[in-house]
Amino acid sequence: MKVNLKNLDKMLLGHAKKILGEALQLRKEMISYRALIKKHKPAWEREAYELLKEYLGDLALLGKDLGLIGNPDTEWLCICDLFDGSLNFMCGLKYYAYSLALLHNREAVYGFVADLDKMTYYRAEKGGGAYIVRPDGVISELREEALRVPANFQVITTNVIIKGLNSTEFRCTALELCALARGAAEIGIGRSWTPEVAAGYVILREAGFEFTDWDFRPINRIPLTYEEIKFVSGSPKTIKELHAKIKSVNDIIVIA
Repeated sequence: MKVNLKNLDKMLLGHAKKILGEALQLRKEMISYRALIKKHKPAWEREAYELLKEYLGDLALLGKDLGLIGNPDTEWLCICDLFDGSLNFMCGLKYYAYSLALLHNREAVYGFVADLDKMTYYRAEKGGGAYIVRPDGVISELREEALRVPANFQVITTNVIIKGLNSTEFRCTALELCALARGAAEIGIGRSWTPEVAAGYVILREAGFEFTDWDFRPINRIPLTYEEIKFVSGSPKTIKELHAKIKSVNDIIVIA
């Protein structure tokens, strides 16, 4: 793989800003949420496909709202949800994000998540670590960020309600996973779909976190198809401690 993926950061951030500008105008015009997800979100995913194809060449895309374009067995596969948390946005709430992952020959090599409210972004490359980049250009490694956060046992949940543990939820999968990487919680438990999880998966793995399913079996690859992923993510130590207390996450789920 000879492509310099760092050059993608600026291009994707520019696309994220374009989407935010258009979304703000659409909200001002009071378009329906249905129109946003049926018309505009698929159009933005097609734009990303064209941008990446020009840069990477042989490419397929699996989008949250557009579905699959091209052959998923091609050299590059983009998996994305370019307006994760769009319902939050339409309701005037925070937590909405531009989320995109790249797989090269089926292997996850790049993750990019832009917090569209703060215009902070997270990025990771396989073997290159995971970072947060602030609007002023200051870059911090996520492992170092997490060390600055006081120890806590809070759980970030995604689309589930659990019993016996203090938890919080943003209703934006990508930002929930990035917050976990920054040390906002000890462990993440949830269920979501491939395009919503993919970028956060890459970022967390490069930040030293593990992913397992609800029975604590390792999740070592991102699915190439649109499917539900039931996951647990945390440090190897945290996952081991949780597994010592429960056999399966199903034992503590109230609503899934």
